[in-house]
Amino acid sequence: MRKITGNVKGIIPLILILTFLQVCFPVVGIMSPEEWRMTTPGNFSTLSAEEVDLVAEPFVNNGTYPCLVIILEDRNGSALYTYGLSNRTTNAIPDNHTTFEIGSVSKTFTGLLLADAEIRGILNLSAPIQIYVPNGVTVPTWLGRDITLSDLATHTSALPNVPDDFFRYQNIFDPIETQAESTFRGYEEISADDVYTWLSTLTLERGPGESWEYSNAGTAIAGDIVARTQNKSFSELVDERILRPLGMNNTAAGWRTDLLERSAAGYRGYAPDNDEGMIIRYNEFWSPTAGIISDADDMAVYLALQLGFIDTPDGLLNAVNMSHEPRTVRSTDGVKLWQSLFWDTFETEDNPWTHLKAGETNRFMADIAFVRDKGIGVVVFSNTAYFSDNHVESDVAIPLIKLMLEKR
Repeated sequence: MRKITGNVKGIIPLILILTFLQVCFPVVGIMSPEEWRMTTPGNFSTLSAEEVDLVAEPFVNNGTYPCLVIILEDRNGSALYTYGLSNRTTNAIPDNHTTFEIGSVSKTFTGLLLADAEIRGILNLSAPIQIYVPNGVTVPTWLGRDITLSDLATHTSALPNVPDDFFRYQNIFDPIETQAESTFRGYEEISADDVYTWLSTLTLERGPGESWEYSNAGTAIAGDIVARTQNKSFSELVDERILRPLGMNNTAAGWRTDLLERSAAGYRGYAPDNDEGMIIRYNEFWSPTAGIISDADDMAVYLALQLGFIDTPDGLLNAVNMSHEPRTVRSTDGVKLWQSLFWDTFETEDNPWTHLKAGETNRFMADIAFVRDKGIGVVVFSNTAYFSDNHVESDVAIPLIKLMLEKR
């Protein structure tokens, strides 16, 4: 294990910057993204390094995950822990600038853009998506009930996960692991026009809002709508409204050359030889579902925003708060599980709201989890995928959240 902390360069420049930030961000207790980056790394204090090691190291030592990168945050600051190898061929060790595909954690960016657009009066989450889709597209209804943007963002749209066209990339004579990975090619090759043509011919099997069913197609349509209403591509919009204001310069919707050069190698844990997976370049339409690339430094800032530790000059935190609001009940078995805007939101007696989002591509895993009332959170990256019960959320993120809660 290596614990990485930040270095502050120059006390006088820091004083000048902090003076400026205090003028621009007068709200007590809320920092700017730049202030958070400069003053908090290494200050996380809820857990010791030994306690983190006890959770993470066994999964690297037994080969479950080639590497783990963990960001922990509390009200005192952040800490970064890295384990294993980001590339088994070169024996590279991951650091704060190693990039990973964050998978479906990307959906939380899409939900944030939706909330931001509603606050700014650009769209209405309660409105039928029929008024936002391209001309000539007919959105299916059920007994007069329209699909709304809120339905898309809470996975209650009654749309299936993906169009059947995704399965045309599978060859039944290929090994199972190759068939599983081949399906991901749809995220590169199936276009917005293809999906809207499919949508216009689709017959719903139940009413929107009636029940929960995960839908990547619904997420992609939501992302396309929020970008389309602002005359932007999704990658342009996420950069303009989220990444640049937060200073997340090592994050993008899609692989940039510089990010690819710093990427961990991604492995197929679902294949017998656990070899490297193919790089999937999510196209603009599908990027809202799982197409964002990031590193530990940037996701530490994103986590701080979710925890309410930081804000941007134009008040992005207001949209964050809206995106966290529980909107529909998914399950009442054991603990009550709600769906927020693409966030999984748990309600328990002791900890009113725990927000989580897991991500997995054909070769990477990621997870973000936090309890805002307690001021604690975690982000976890790994460079392997399993498509099974093995996931960094249940193996690493949730155990660390539970440990932190015990200290609170």
